[in-house]
Amino acid sequence: MKALPLIAVALPLCCLICFANVPVHEINRDKILEDRQWQENYNQCKPDPDVIESLKSKLGNGLRIDVYLGLWCPDSRNHVPPFIKILDAAGVSVPVRFLSVQRKPVKSIRYYSDEFQVERVPTFIFYRGGTEIGRIVENPDAGLIEDMLAILSK
Repeated sequence: MKALPLIAVALPLCCLICFANVPVHEINRDKILEDRQWQENYNQCKPDPDVIESLKSKLGNGLRIDVYLGLWCPDSRNHVPPFIKILDAAGVSVPVRFLSVQRKPVKSIRYYSDEFQVERVPTFIFYRGGTEIGRIVENPDAGLIEDMLAILSK
């Protein structure tokens, strides 16, 4: 019987910790590229012009992209600047929201965003007409631009 009050307090607290959101705030590309290392990764990206041409035809038409990233995260630093460079090279205006997250305060928190089930950063979520059509999570499978093409070809 003495354990019941402890369980009554501990269980809700555990649920709060496990399912709490990490603070997320929108950030612009200029802020992302402010850091020397991020700018360097942007400058070093040299997308193939032929692949960019293929990508151009798939951009637009109700496409929107949300990018969850951590300014503290090496994978974000490695993949977000080239993503920006690829879109710049394509020269097609696509609405992109960059959403910066803080580190998870405890490992038991599963998602950076419960609503969108973002577990790892960076996460690139592609929408067409408001419907999710694909994601690139943490590290691309074939390569960033190749994964983008595969998602946008759906």
